[in-house]
Amino acid sequence: MINALAAATVPLVFAGGLSAPAAPTVAGQLLPVPAGAVSVTAVDVSPLGVVAGTADGRPQRWAKLPRVAWQRQALALPAGATTATVAGVTDLGEAAGSATVDGTSRAVRWSIGGLSATLVPGTRVDAVGPRGTLGVFTAGTEPTGESDLVARDGSRTPLRGTPELDSGYRRTVASVGGPQTAVVWVTDGIGKGTTARPVLWKDGATLRLPPFSSFFLGSACVSRVLPDGTVVSSGYSNEGGTVAFQLVKHVGGVPGTDVVLSRATQTGGQFAGLTCDSTQSSLNALASDGGIAGQAVQQAAYWTPAGEGKNIPYAEGERASTGVAAASGGRVIVRAEREDGSLSYSLWHNGVRTALTAPAGWTISNVVELTDAGLLVANVRNADGVTRPAAWKLQD
Repeated sequence: MINALAAATVPLVFAGGLSAPAAPTVAGQLLPVPAGAVSVTAVDVSPLGVVAGTADGRPQRWAKLPRVAWQRQALALPAGATTATVAGVTDLGEAAGSATVDGTSRAVRWSIGGLSATLVPGTRVDAVGPRGTLGVFTAGTEPTGESDLVARDGSRTPLRGTPELDSGYRRTVASVGGPQTAVVWVTDGIGKGTTARPVLWKDGATLRLPPFSSFFLGSACVSRVLPDGTVVSSGYSNEGGTVAFQLVKHVGGVPGTDVVLSRATQTGGQFAGLTCDSTQSSLNALASDGGIAGQAVQQAAYWTPAGEGKNIPYAEGERASTGVAAASGGRVIVRAEREDGSLSYSLWHNGVRTALTAPAGWTISNVVELTDAGLLVANVRNADGVTRPAAWKLQD
């Protein structure tokens, strides 16, 4: 719990403003897909711009060569595999995920060239670290089970043996920040009393992050973890019997320090937090320089590396918005709901909103990542339900 740590609180200084000035527009470009493919989705992007994903059960990679169009590579299936899906890529663009072999899900790692695949003991890869360490679900039958960290050389570190990790019956890796840094979801309880808590693992030591997920209070949300152990979480916590909704940035590894960016209780305060997907993760909300994208009272917000909170003004016709991705230098991808119920996306940087449009006939369904080099990748959908990845080149 947060009161077990040295906690610092940064005052919220949200900038006002009802609407943003008009801004230019950047159009997206569809990435190439196999002929006849229906469901093609990207899941991760490396810092160098290698995109990884899956096309109708077949693993794929994309890269834009200098002065050449986007190129697609079908990754090799492991021997005996019928299908495979990609979970993520390393900084070098090596993919990892899971494959179906003899009707059983198996964890798999692809070579840097993509022409060979190696099965890894375990049922699936849940997270891929920048230097090749994998978070692998290894044992047990759903809903129980546990996970290991698996290095590129095959050496394994079981994620158990501390009070925080051993407090539940199921452990899954949310993100890997490096060979010795990860965030693990630990599940405990039964029925409507089930809870899930994020635990920071750093060099073998662990720390429970403040929020928890429950049937009655909803899901907590956690960002990716940086190599130094910096991570952001939001959701309900229980401090000595006081229930609060908090947005907390943890710095300094284990034990480290919790910096409370926002806190709301029954007696007051402001609701602010990350925007999560169904996995309770917001892997793009924390930029490499420590900036954070999220939402404060139904309006997109950005927190600087120093912790100063800034509301992102609405564009004309918007009634709600949230920050769904952040990159270094204060760049935020904003998803907004317009007054007619439609969704729009834009880049916010230095107080300017740049509208992002999908290729003609497509709409953006979810943002994959905004890289520090200014590459935005998202998945788009057409009226027939076909999905494809698309890319936008934004300013560096």
